[in-house]
Amino acid sequence: MLFPIDLVFLGKDRTVVHLEEHFRPFRVSRVSLRATSVLELPIHTIYRSKTQVGDALEISVNDQGGSTERA
Repeated sequence: MLFPIDLVFLGKDRTVVHLEEHFRPFRVSRVSLRATSVLELPIHTIYRSKTQVGDALEISVNDQGGSTERA
């Protein structure tokens, strides 16, 4: 990746288990053994959405065939 991003690490129940804000290019993130997936989001998304460890994400499909995520 060539630009900074935010990382949201999710457990198998889609609960946030770890956050990394402003993750810089050419770095390796911390390993989270509780995470089963990672969302790569635009920078400052964690701050703007006030996402915290322990939050549960709801992921649903909208009528137009895309998907939406909520924190």
